[in-house]
Parts: sequence; C-alpha cells; structure tokens
Amino acid sequence: MLQRIQTVYLLLASICMVVSLLTHLAVFTIGGEIVRFEAMGFYLNEEIIFSTWGLFIVGNISAILSVIIVFLYTKRMLQIRLAAINIFMILGYYGLIAFYIYMRNPEVNSAFQNIGVGIVTPFVAMILTYLAIRKIGADEALIRSLNRIR
Repeated sequence: MLQRIQTVYLLLASICMVVSLLTHLAVFTIGGEIVRFEAMGFYLNEEIIFSTWGLFIVGNISAILSVIIVFLYTKRMLQIRLAAINIFMILGYYGLIAFYIYMRNPEVNSAFQNIGVGIVTPFVAMILTYLAIRKIGADEALIRSLNRIR
C-alpha cells in the first residue's frame, strides 16, 4: 500500500538522512582556521584532513533502509522491526558524530562556530520513523480486528 501516510513519513525520513549526508554537520576553528565537519570527513580549505567514512556509511544505510521499509508493505511486523532498527541506526549516527567530534576536540585552540543543518535532520528522521511505526501498527491492528470479525 504505497499510498499510505507511513510511506510519506518514511520517504521524508530518507530525504532527511540524505540532506544530513550532503550538508555540513558543524563548523569550528582549529588554530584560527575554519574546519567544516561533514559526513565524509573534516575539511580545511576544501581539502580533507580527516576521513569519517563510517559516519557516511551508517547514514547511507539508514537512508536506504527507510526506502526498503516502504516496499515491505505486505509484512507489517517486519516493517515495524526494521523501522525500530532504523531509529537505532540514527542514534548510532549521532553517536559516531559525537565520537568524531570528541576525537578531534583535543587539538589546540578548537572551538565551535556553528552547528549545521545536518545535525538536526537525523532527529527529524527519527521522529518521522516513529510516526511511521505508529501508523504501521494501527494498520496491523485494523487488519487483526477485521480477521477477528470473520
């Protein structure tokens, strides 16, 4: 049932994760020079100084998983389980962000300048995935109640 509201929620969650992968997560200074933190790495003057491929892979898996969940509409319980796994993947994405920032923080004179939109969009994706779980659960409850009537 591709026309259901949970499809919209899951596709929007996937778009949010893609936006997080393509925009910068944070901007800070190290020794007076501006460093951008993106999902692919830390960039200084458009040159990568530290790679963060793990973060990029986890974000891609989460975005792809949201799309895969949409096409499993005949298996609602599997959809709910995979959506819950997707929420944990997004939490892992935040954990990796914190790890990479903590790992780079001990450098001399590092200070945050601003937080990018890429930090906020995974949180929106988590909320949208949770809403999709609720709607999928409501569909499952409706189907079960209809089976009870027969």
